Amino acid sequence: MADFSRPIFIVSAPRSGSTLLRLILDAHPRLAVPAPTWLFELVYPYLFSYGDLSGRDNFKALVEDILETPPMKNWPIQFDADELVDASLERTFGAIVDLVHRRYGEVLGKKRWGEKSPRDCFWMDEVREAYADAQFIHIIRDGRDEAIDIVESPGLMPFNLYSGVHLWKLFVGAVLESSTRLDKTNYYEIHYEKMCADPETEIRKLCDYLGEDFDGSMLRHHETKEASAWGDKPGHEKAARPITTDYCEMHQKQLSDADRNILDGVIGDMLIDFGYPVAGDKAPPLDLRLAAQLIETDTVSSLRNAAYKKHHQQQRRNRRDAGVWSDDERGSQIWGLS
Repeated sequence: MADFSRPIFIVSAPRSGSTLLRLILDAHPRLAVPAPTWLFELVYPYLFSYGDLSGRDNFKALVEDILETPPMKNWPIQFDADELVDASLERTFGAIVDLVHRRYGEVLGKKRWGEKSPRDCFWMDEVREAYADAQFIHIIRDGRDEAIDIVESPGLMPFNLYSGVHLWKLFVGAVLESSTRLDKTNYYEIHYEKMCADPETEIRKLCDYLGEDFDGSMLRHHETKEASAWGDKPGHEKAARPITTDYCEMHQKQLSDADRNILDGVIGDMLIDFGYPVAGDKAPPLDLRLAAQLIETDTVSSLRNAAYKKHHQQQRRNRRDAGVWSDDERGSQIWGLS
């Protein structure tokens, strides 16, 4: 197998600080961590459809499909499929993913690459098959804050908090399961809240794990061109700001005790394992009918309906801002904050 220079993979539930961590690492003079590619989700499951990749035509078809993915088309550099086929260390999926990331790093004069695609949580074993020496960083955030963040983020689903914590449980659970086959040399956990409260200490420890020297530029990620560009994207405005604790413990400020207890009933045990405080008394299970309504409403069966839900969410916000309704007029925020 080819030497892929120990790539770094950031894994996490969505809205857990993975973009912040990507930009912190990308600010390091040796590390190139570009925008997410989602290639293990978008292409890897369908490798069977390319036949024998040792054949040039089959391998080129794979390369062309990779370059046609929306994330890759948004990268700031362009690739030629034939040139990549000729330059690849071997004719495998892992080799071509490595090559495009190395080319990205070369443009920036950087030696080592990383990848941040949250759904890599479900493909960690396959990542290890492709890159035996890969290092994983699991950034963990309080699942209640993750749920608040994701339901309030434009362009993302789910729309309600109950589905949001189920999503957190799914992603984090997948990482924890795969981590049982890893060790301290290739798996590291960092807490979003600790990183925001004491960034230099936590990032220095992370650099020790990666075998990289700490660099002060990592604390100034918000000054980079990449952070500025990413901060212009809807839902990622925070990326261009300095590291802050402003987005920690949001659930304490924004949710009622009753709503927080509902969320604790789903992920309380996992929160405790990670050191997050939960209510002293374990919340009773949510009414099965209400639980089914909450989960079902965020199940995408129609893209048109999903688009309408986003439209309706914005209309609700507009009516709230116009004074038509207020948060005090509803009994619970479990269906979403707006």
